[in-house]
Amino acid sequence: MIIRIPKVFYNDCVECETLVPPIIRETKAHYFIDTSSGANVPYFEGEATAKETMGDFISRAHYYLENFGFCEGTKIKICPSARATLAAIKKAEIA
Repeated sequence: MIIRIPKVFYNDCVECETLVPPIIRETKAHYFIDTSSGANVPYFEGEATAKETMGDFISRAHYYLENFGFCEGTKIKICPSARATLAAIKKAEIA
């Protein structure tokens, strides 16, 4: 399934070597990702399944939202982006 998510959270996940689903298309502020495909990343020793990829991606979004005081300073833009990403995933009924 293809869903639209904010770039900020996705880019942070890439920087932190979190498994991320492949980007299908992008706009100025959003990526359209394929949630049914796994990630092919060098630090994961091969290709991850779609379930592993989305599990890691969703887990990181929850991490940003559940840690009190974390959404301050340099991370202030990432938390709303993580929240919007989870909302898009929920709307698509993936999680």
